[in-house]
Order: sequence, then C-alpha cells, then structure tokens
Amino acid sequence: QIAQGMEHLAEQRVVHRDLAARHVLVLGFDKDDLRRTSVKVAGFGRAIDLADGTDATVAGRGLPVRYMPPESMKKGRCSEKSDVWAFGVTCWEILTLGKTPYSNMTDDTVIRYVCGGGRLPREDIEGGCPDEVWALIESCWSTSEEDRPTF
Repeated sequence: QIAQGMEHLAEQRVVHRDLAARHVLVLGFDKDDLRRTSVKVAGFGRAIDLADGTDATVAGRGLPVRYMPPESMKKGRCSEKSDVWAFGVTCWEILTLGKTPYSNMTDDTVIRYVCGGGRLPREDIEGGCPDEVWALIESCWSTSEEDRPTF
C-alpha cells in the first residue's frame, strides 16, 4: 500500500522527499487478516510538484539524510528515484520493527558511508528476510538512479 501511494504521487509528478515509517499512517490493523490492514502515506511537508521538470533540488538544515540517496546528498537533486531510495529505507525500518537507520552514526558519517557505497544491513531484520524481498530493497538502493525501480 505504501508503494501504491507513492506510485500515485509519482503519477501526479509529486516528489515526497521525506518518506519514512514515521510518515506512514496505520488506519486499521488486523493481526488475524493482514489483508484487512490499511496504511496511507502522510507527512507532505517537504513534498514538491515537478510539473516543469523531472527533478528538483533540496537544501537546508534538518534534511532526512538517513533516507536520502547519494545524488541528493551530493548534488541536492530529488526525483521519483530518490523517493524509491527512501522507500527501501522505509521497508528496512518496518522489517527491523522500527530500528533507526544508521543509528550508530552521525549525519556526516551517514553521508560519507552511503556516498561510499555503504548500505543498511540485512542482518538487522527481525526473523530474517526472504531473498526476493531483500533483492527488491537492494534494488531501491542502487547507486545509479536509472537502475532503481519505479513505483
């Protein structure tokens, strides 16, 4: 449902720029039938309309660097593909039952680590992770924007 919500934003040419588990609302949770669970994407304070282009710039303090891809960290560029990166981090957060991404690092260290090819570890996922799910998450973190999936 998160991917579907993000797909809708991408179709409307809106980049969220702050997708994270903290911006996913659980409207109904049914532990007996997970198909009846309903979630919605929220937290649009950093969202931007790309009506006139394919990417935008991001600058300023308080940026969500733990959810940003290298091109956003280095060049300040954001696009659907930067939201895809954040989707991978959000999936990791959910699968780790709410761990903070790169919790043992400062923001500056996260920037150097991610730009140097570092990624969040699969080992932190509670109870393991199916190979096909991990492959999808890893594809969201491809260094090359073009190699990341779309929503």
